[in-house]
Amino acid sequence: MLILSKLLDRPQVWKTRRNSDLTPRTQDAKFQHLVPILLFAALLLGGCAQKPSEPQPIVAVTRPVGSWQGRGTATVGDIPSETGRFRIVWQTSNESPAGTGTFKLTLRSAISGRTLGIVADHKGVGTGTAEYDEGPRTYDFLVESTNLDWSFKVEETSGAYANASPSSVPGKR
Repeated sequence: MLILSKLLDRPQVWKTRRNSDLTPRTQDAKFQHLVPILLFAALLLGGCAQKPSEPQPIVAVTRPVGSWQGRGTATVGDIPSETGRFRIVWQTSNESPAGTGTFKLTLRSAISGRTLGIVADHKGVGTGTAEYDEGPRTYDFLVESTNLDWSFKVEETSGAYANASPSSVPGKR
């Protein structure tokens, strides 16, 4: 009983301490033992992450859009394009009379008729290739020709992963 009365005389022993009573230094010390454990866990889990795969090369994929031929002036097309990237191969032949043939091929917006680019402006027999990147929209071509036959073909180009399956490559369904 004597011991109990001595303990009761010491109120600081029986006083309940709250976290708000602790100094900041005491609170920091309370969690110091967790720091090494957390660092070890982070390193352990970081080593378990999957290694990123190597980037796959992207290759150009072309799909035929159409081909046209004729003699004289014509508007051809109404070509809807998903990419707006075209490769255009043109050819002129059968110039008569010799030295008088002209050929001009113009890429236009099919909606407004606005000229987007001159693909070819050539005199006489010849061939050529042009590439355009104008963005997705509907296109047409204006052919202005005198005294020769003309033909051209259009391919739309897009990118695909080199090892993609045929069903995932645009235009290869």
